[in-house]
Amino acid sequence: MRLLIAFTQPYSYSETFIHNQVKYLEPVATLTNGWMPFQDANRKSIFNGLFMVDVIRGACKKYFPAFYFQQYQKALKNFLVKQKIEVVLAEYGITACNFSEVCESLQIPLVAHFHGFDAYEYKTIENYKARYLAMAQKAAKIIVVSEDMRNALMQLGISADKIVNNPYGVELENFQTTLPAQNANQLISVGRLTGKKAPQLVIRSFALVKEKIKDATLMMIGGGELQKECADLIQELNLQDSVTLAGVKTPAEISAYLKKSKIFVQHSLRTASGDSEGTPNTILEASATGLPIVSTKHAGIREAVVDGQTGYLVEEGEYEIMAQKIIDLLGNPELVASMGAAARKHMEQHYEMSFRIQSLKNILIAAQHAN
Repeated sequence: MRLLIAFTQPYSYSETFIHNQVKYLEPVATLTNGWMPFQDANRKSIFNGLFMVDVIRGACKKYFPAFYFQQYQKALKNFLVKQKIEVVLAEYGITACNFSEVCESLQIPLVAHFHGFDAYEYKTIENYKARYLAMAQKAAKIIVVSEDMRNALMQLGISADKIVNNPYGVELENFQTTLPAQNANQLISVGRLTGKKAPQLVIRSFALVKEKIKDATLMMIGGGELQKECADLIQELNLQDSVTLAGVKTPAEISAYLKKSKIFVQHSLRTASGDSEGTPNTILEASATGLPIVSTKHAGIREAVVDGQTGYLVEEGEYEIMAQKIIDLLGNPELVASMGAAARKHMEQHYEMSFRIQSLKNILIAAQHAN
């Protein structure tokens, strides 16, 4: 199978799910850089002539978008033919829309992979609904990462027959299991400090926990646009000696921090703009480490965490109830141990990387053979 994977950002630390697909599927070619990706793995442009100049290409894209898209489609078509591509995996629905017509003209099966905001954010849906529906008619399959996302796309009018739920996988060998009940009372949160992860509500929950559990601490790993707001809130609640904003860390560093923690917390929610999670990799990784999870009934989290067995889930926005669940866990080491062990087992049974990648590969192979 001569596979092309198209994605937007070659070096985004927050999109490990895409990097894992590139790593394990071993495509013969990739295209990156924007919703109309145009650079190959060597950062060589698919364009020729004046469109290879950034300023000219950028000006044309801004002032003559229809003409730019026409030129992009021509360049993309030439690239796919030259590379003898047999299947295209387009990361995010928007990217898939920009590949749809070219793939149809070349009779190359297109598999569109939705990840989160592209299936939920109100403005995106408003702008792309018609194009999504047209793309879905042409695509071989539409991949989602949760049943919640499947339902969201079906509500747009995409046929259920086209949609396959295949959540992300976790590299279990990279996350050695810990004995969380024996660790200090450290809570850990990993993820971008952005609206849909509601880090401020994690901090507010922790403030309530701190009133009851005096030695509790909170480690928050990740950067983002809400970092200053979080830092200000920590000062306001006088938690500066108990909460650490650690910034962005490497995967190895994150694994080490998880292993020293007792509970993983994340308060994901749907924002006012409609933005939403898919299935957070960080929850899979914490579960693989053997930590109980306290999170929200949100998107794919409802499948990744078995409420009452591998952790606790609360309704979005209910940070006080989240705090009580954390307090209950910190006071019950036996439950911490049993939930942590169940979380690891849940990952082994349903989210192990090779299993999930093989499932994705089977979808791509079936798309190729059905064409």
